[in-house]
Amino acid sequence: MTTEIVYDGHDNTIDLLLKADGVACDLTDVTRMTLEVGDDTVDSDVSGSAFDWAPGVTGKLILALGDESLTVGIYRATLTVYDATNSDGIVWGTFKLIVR
Repeated sequence: MTTEIVYDGHDNTIDLLLKADGVACDLTDVTRMTLEVGDDTVDSDVSGSAFDWAPGVTGKLILALGDESLTVGIYRATLTVYDATNSDGIVWGTFKLIVR
């Protein structure tokens, strides 16, 4: 399992490459993303600056979570991706998230 670190109050980012069957996915049709971190959910509809899935590289997602006031700790973070076809979202996967 991948481990990523968030530094509360800082501008560090987490850069992910979203793949299906080993191929980077086109995120053009994505309308929303959420990241469940413990009891908190970071939602692109509420915190648009926390998610960037249009950085010019197919499948690349940049998470900027330093301003999201996440509680310090170690979590299993779950990413869910939404588009017009998948209005209930697709659980993309989980990763270990350390908030410092």
